[in-house]
Amino acid sequence: MNRPASEPVGLELTNIRREFGNNAGLHSTSVRINPGEFVSLLGPSGCGKSTMLRCIAGLETPDEGIVRFGDHEVFNSSKRINKPPNRRGLSMVFQDLALWPHMTVAANVEFPLTTGKQKFSAAERSRLVLEALQKVGISDKADSRPNQLSGGQQQRVAIARAIVSNPKVLLMDEPLSALDAALRVQIRSELTALARGLGLTVVYVTHDQAEALAMSDRVIVMEAGNVRQFATPVEIYDHPADPFVQNFIGTVNTLPDGTSVRPEYVELDPYATLRGTVIDVQYIGGAFEIYCDVEQAPRPWLVRTRQQLEIGTTVGLRINSSTPSTRKKNIYAQQ
Repeated sequence: MNRPASEPVGLELTNIRREFGNNAGLHSTSVRINPGEFVSLLGPSGCGKSTMLRCIAGLETPDEGIVRFGDHEVFNSSKRINKPPNRRGLSMVFQDLALWPHMTVAANVEFPLTTGKQKFSAAERSRLVLEALQKVGISDKADSRPNQLSGGQQQRVAIARAIVSNPKVLLMDEPLSALDAALRVQIRSELTALARGLGLTVVYVTHDQAEALAMSDRVIVMEAGNVRQFATPVEIYDHPADPFVQNFIGTVNTLPDGTSVRPEYVELDPYATLRGTVIDVQYIGGAFEIYCDVEQAPRPWLVRTRQQLEIGTTVGLRINSSTPSTRKKNIYAQQ
């Protein structure tokens, strides 16, 4: 008989702060993640995303604040509550995977079932391990050692180990960074489907914009220890909250009058009054990325087109006025 799935829980951080020297770490932050939601923490190196994840996990002790899993406080600085990681009902997948090389795949996946207060019989452990391996598609590798597996298979072992104990929350710290580009796309698709199928609440750290936008229900964009925007991928891309988010997520073309537009809404038009000079051409498979100098623009414009143009060519640029990224006023101006 199968174990019932854990009821997904929400996750809430209230005024969580963990600061280090030189203004690094996580400044006072409050976010609420819904039950069963897949949320990515996105930002440049040193922005505080891994610190936030470690505070959630209990691997880092915040200076102050409250962490709640559902209605239960797992950390509260004023009440001196600080539950250890193994009592928070979570699992974690690390960047280096942390697989034990001397153990078989099955033994690696079984390990979480051998620790903690909940006891499982040997038969129950075997069944749960097999189920977890089947969910990630590597049940035929149960008797192999990690060094006999490909990078993608090792990644699946780490995920199976994370879900075998039926966690309420799954934390992932750049788990796909060591994989090649094609395999990353494949694994991220499998991972999001698995998380949603199991109803897991997921917090996923990444510095890869495409990964965050593709996988997440919502994205937390961070910079210098602060949350700059917490919204859906579409909202963040089409309606960035400030200049940092606008320039960090994707590419924008900007004119001196403050008009800004994403490259996909710029078209080549020989009759357009806006003119640019091609300074670079890059073929990306199926299209060319054309970089153009536009008079008085603060930086070159990017245009994607099927046309192959020569450097030095003068082109007309037409902006699709229906794009949500076009701004008639420079609402992001800070000067």
